[in-house]
Amino acid sequence: MRPSRFLLRQLLYDFASGLLGRPALWIGTLAVTAIVLPPLEFRYAPGLSHFLATEPSSAQVVLGTLAGSMMSVIGVVYSTLLVALSLASMQFSTRILAGMTRDRVAQDTLGMFIGTFVYCLLVLRAVHSEPAPSVPGIAYAGALLLALTALGHLVYFIHHIVQSIQANHLVARIANETAVVIDAVFSVPLPGGEMAVDADLPAVPTGAAMVLARSSGYVQLIDIDGLRAIAARGASIHLLKPMGAFVTEGLPLLAIAPPPSAADQDAAVAAIDIGAIRTMQQDVEFGIRQIVDIALKAVSPAVNDPSTAVTCVDHLGRLLVQLAQRSPLPARHGEGVVVPHTTHGDLIDLCFEQLRQYTRTDMAVSLRIMRVLGEVASVTRHEGARRRLALHARLIDEAMRAAFAAEDCEELGRRRALLDAHITPTTTALNIS
Repeated sequence: MRPSRFLLRQLLYDFASGLLGRPALWIGTLAVTAIVLPPLEFRYAPGLSHFLATEPSSAQVVLGTLAGSMMSVIGVVYSTLLVALSLASMQFSTRILAGMTRDRVAQDTLGMFIGTFVYCLLVLRAVHSEPAPSVPGIAYAGALLLALTALGHLVYFIHHIVQSIQANHLVARIANETAVVIDAVFSVPLPGGEMAVDADLPAVPTGAAMVLARSSGYVQLIDIDGLRAIAARGASIHLLKPMGAFVTEGLPLLAIAPPPSAADQDAAVAAIDIGAIRTMQQDVEFGIRQIVDIALKAVSPAVNDPSTAVTCVDHLGRLLVQLAQRSPLPARHGEGVVVPHTTHGDLIDLCFEQLRQYTRTDMAVSLRIMRVLGEVASVTRHEGARRRLALHARLIDEAMRAAFAAEDCEELGRRRALLDAHITPTTTALNIS
């Protein structure tokens, strides 16, 4: 069985994802308010209720009109949101849709309009003329206030959607989310004045039992504390798949020595959350992958938008500078727990390997990549990261000089020289010679 804290984290993330969770919360809250408020106001605030009330027939007309108008606007809101999602997926990448559906403004807008519709219908039940005229004035005034608030929120929603599908705002949002994940995953600052070296991944113990995956999908979340609890009973646990990797049902997922009991095996498998898509819970690579996808789409011949690609490169550099100030991930997470770790060099490759290959004939984007590589080199003290930075710089320089005249490559050469100046002679010699 999964630990309650781990399960709660999964449930909260799933609740915040998509267009169901927060709207359902809005609807439930307003529905309960509409049911509870009329009897309470008649009992505890009859004077205020009478002051805010109107004729029953007028109240029925107003509430019915509000409910009908809310339904009409709900169709507009859904249509606007679906058009925005469609345009964003075609223009940028389908991977960004999960982040857009987590947008709280869109979720709150849907919840507010549907909730107001439900609220008006339920308050309408408390309005009657027989046997005596009865209008819950406070609830009636609340319906008017909700309608005005929803109208104002609709204007803000349209403004927000227009901004959210602009390339600069979209990439900045993804980068901000990725920066939060970097803070959570690479949480230890790098001590000053020393070179950081990535820890080697320990080998799987001889005779370890292979625990097979029970479903296919991507590794979304790893419960390190749950694995530690199993290891505390004398086991050595090696996770064979890193965060974000695809797991195939029936293939090894964990190696545990000595062979575990059935209960420990079930607990170990339950500590690895596997789903159909990658998420931003602990997966730094997924955030970077989205930005790289947008950049690759921008430099494709069908789109040909180098300015968007340059924006993506700038934000990739920002994330790598943030990462350069953090210590490498440990190979061991407590006694007996080994989890494959993402290195700084891996993330540098993810940022620039594909993009460098796709921009061999685009000088503007290559110049920006070279400048960002130099900026990252100026702050990084990770040995493996320095090697990767120098390697990418060399490959970009060689590709550009093969495609452009020497005069066109002068600025590129200057930017590479600045990068080389930030890297030790030994590291440079290993990667450039």
